[in-house]
Amino acid sequence: MIARLQLPSPLVGLYLLAAVTAAAAGALVARNPLAGIALVAGVCAIAVGTRLTLLGVTELALAALPWLVVFDGLMPSLLKTFVATGAAIAMLLLAMPLHYRRLAGPVAAFLFIGLMLANVVFATESEQFIQFAKFLIFPAVSLAVLSERGREELPRARNVVLASCMVAMVVHLGIIGAGLGQEGTKYDVGEKLGFGREILHEMALTFVVIAAAGLASSRRIPVQAAFFALGAVPALLTGVRSALLALLVVVLIFVLRMRLSRRALATVLAILAVAMVSGGIEVVKNRFDQEKQQETSLAAAGSGRGQIWRAAVEPWWNAGPPEWSFGTGLRSVEEQELKDLGKVFVGHSDLIQVGVQLGVVGLALWAMLWFGLLTARLENIVLVPLLVYSVVNGAIEYVAPVTLGLAFAAACRPPPEPAPQPSQ
Repeated sequence: MIARLQLPSPLVGLYLLAAVTAAAAGALVARNPLAGIALVAGVCAIAVGTRLTLLGVTELALAALPWLVVFDGLMPSLLKTFVATGAAIAMLLLAMPLHYRRLAGPVAAFLFIGLMLANVVFATESEQFIQFAKFLIFPAVSLAVLSERGREELPRARNVVLASCMVAMVVHLGIIGAGLGQEGTKYDVGEKLGFGREILHEMALTFVVIAAAGLASSRRIPVQAAFFALGAVPALLTGVRSALLALLVVVLIFVLRMRLSRRALATVLAILAVAMVSGGIEVVKNRFDQEKQQETSLAAAGSGRGQIWRAAVEPWWNAGPPEWSFGTGLRSVEEQELKDLGKVFVGHSDLIQVGVQLGVVGLALWAMLWFGLLTARLENIVLVPLLVYSVVNGAIEYVAPVTLGLAFAAACRPPPEPAPQPSQ
């Protein structure tokens, strides 16, 4: 008789993997309950993802982002970055094969990624690798939404993702309405932050992006006003002035686009009424009054942006032509601010963050990529908050709103017409 070697059933391997995962989850829960919960949630997401189409995986990843922002204070610190990276990969796969009618944006994105890879070769600290991962989200998602297939497929994900965003906003308003989370702990002007204090500006930008997407997703006044208010009110309640500026620019573009029609003006009036009743306008007014008392010099203006920008730019300017061209490296802005100001800040403008760390070459590629996005057939009103934040506050490292904003810019537009076939 010939003995036969019988290999274990694949089911046995699955059971072993489940047992190992369960043991790891138990150990994590004992040491860090949130990490254990995150592991279990990740396994569940993978299990669900295996039963979904690629479009379903994209919807799942994008739909999770607003919830991770709302509950950021209760989540592991890098979970949002991992999910945004997963969403970027899913969108790129969904957009395959990549085909572009205009090359300016895609070329800039590929070159920007190449410059980032050249920088990360010299990285020696974990924080540099984290910043590298965050910086890559912007060009990667841009490649997906600029592609013809990406703009064909992403509108099919709009309703699911937008519904998840709106429910997340309702839950967040419920949290702050019930007095849960944190209130008045950042600026002490009555701001309501829920569970997102540590990512205050990213949270506000996410809410403004959702407001703009809601405004662009319907033509009915009550629906537009309700969707916009669900994002705008919690954004105003953060007390972040950059969010107010972004909202004002979105509303202005909306009114001009509608040619000052009665419908547009009625929508704006409804939004203003909700903002007044909710107390959002009062919080922003208190913030302006507070800053007016503190801004006693040019360096202190804009919450100390003058000092921050000078601390970031001076070493780059004094470094010489190589650094002018290719920058002083990842995390160099934060390191210089810690040295000069005693505290780590972001660049408070992508012009500073990108220009100093990646040089004139990196800044030119960043600007070229934005040009490609704004001249593509995307819903630009959703891109406006990202662009405003990029200039006055910085946005490139805010992975959740960047991913959602770019995705909505493609999803809120009708799919492009197929290219005409050559006649036989």
